[in-house]
Amino acid sequence: MSFFKLGLLLIIIGIVLAFTATILPLILVGFKTSEISITGGGCIILFFIPICFGVGEQAVQALLVAVILAVILVVVIVILNMWILRRLKTTTIHV
Repeated sequence: MSFFKLGLLLIIIGIVLAFTATILPLILVGFKTSEISITGGGCIILFFIPICFGVGEQAVQALLVAVILAVILVVVIVILNMWILRRLKTTTIHV
């Protein structure tokens, strides 16, 4: 599987998960009660700096999960960059 197909698949899965997470409380609780509480959190990563935000009653927990995932993402990106640079240094180009 190419990286393009993998990236496209991950984007589609993310969209489906976001849509499902939005609709799921309405389906489980129903439209009758008004006790639905939405909590969310997210991170936007610009270069290697995560900017995190959250809203709702359990925003602290949502932010904690978002920050942990952002840190994991930054670590994975750094490891992949180091691996790519090592591969480029050992690869010889024949012209």
